[in-house]
Amino acid sequence: MAPVLLAVIAAALWIGVLNKVVQLWRAPEDLPLRALAACVVSATLTFTANLPPLEPLLDRAGAGVRSLVVNVGTMAAAYFLLAFLTYSMRGSAARRAVRLQAVPLAAGTLIAVTAWALAPPAVRADPAETANGANPHATVFVVAVLGSMAYAHSQSLRWSVAYVRAAGSARLRRGLVILSVAVCAFLIADATKSVLALLQATIAPAPGAVRVFTLVYLTGVAVGALAFVVGVSYAAVVGMLVSVPLWRAHRRYYRQLEPLWTAVDQAFPQLVLGRVPAVSWRGRLGWDSSHYRFYRRVVEIRDGLVLLGPYFETPAGHAGAQRDEAHWAAVIGAALRAKRAESPIVDADPVLVPGGDDLESDARRLAAISRELVVR
Repeated sequence: MAPVLLAVIAAALWIGVLNKVVQLWRAPEDLPLRALAACVVSATLTFTANLPPLEPLLDRAGAGVRSLVVNVGTMAAAYFLLAFLTYSMRGSAARRAVRLQAVPLAAGTLIAVTAWALAPPAVRADPAETANGANPHATVFVVAVLGSMAYAHSQSLRWSVAYVRAAGSARLRRGLVILSVAVCAFLIADATKSVLALLQATIAPAPGAVRVFTLVYLTGVAVGALAFVVGVSYAAVVGMLVSVPLWRAHRRYYRQLEPLWTAVDQAFPQLVLGRVPAVSWRGRLGWDSSHYRFYRRVVEIRDGLVLLGPYFETPAGHAGAQRDEAHWAAVIGAALRAKRAESPIVDADPVLVPGGDDLESDARRLAAISRELVVR
């Protein structure tokens, strides 16, 4: 594979690793996510093993060590992808099935490592190289590795197609379709390389045929790797992009609500919320921290306006006016002054500062009132 393409795939995979680490940090008990994170890490280390500084480090460890690490890592990635899809479709009840799916991986790994260890040094350096195709150790190594992977990929394709049909959102469905394309490409690569290994061990195909098989194999690996990266990250990345406008709106409302929140907080400091058990510290430190602070601010303002009820009085000159944000800013400002003077309105009527049908529209109304409160 071309070094530039290899570097692009490795970089994309490292981005996928960071994405999965954040997700796993937020939901460490999620079994499908655990399996998917292990899959992405295995694939990332496999591709990174062919790049500096890991490549020379593995080469210095011994002839063929890098090749062995790459192949075992690829087998592990295929297994964890199957585990992810199995958990996704069957939930925690799939634990036994996932353990049984590890049997082909263990068998393939044992056979491949044994063949590698018994091979001559020249073959051990790269058993999958076509120049070593006539050596029986290389043939056993390639068939063991790709046999294990073909099993995992064929089962993954079955589960991914079923998962596409069961997916509840279009975003998840598109990601799974891309992932299915990746698995198909890997299956083509598995079959092509296996057939080539068997042909080289039996009839010694022509060099032109070997080049065609090799080209198909490398194309399948490249297409599969790129589609895999896109597929496993699609739903999360698109979800983050879609949420950017909401994130920006919450940050804007949070700043605009500050004058009103500060005034209410000074009047009722006991209303400032402490630690909320329903929101984990992961959420407060991560992408959701802005949403968390925004929700807190809206809730604290609403609680303060409820306690401010005994001090509400419609200011003179506003009784017949349209009750817009300026009106309510005046009402709240007068109530806050009455609260500071500890002068509740004896005959105060219940006053409800209007909001919206949901938290977003309520925050927009409160932010507009807060902007008016600044000039009073």
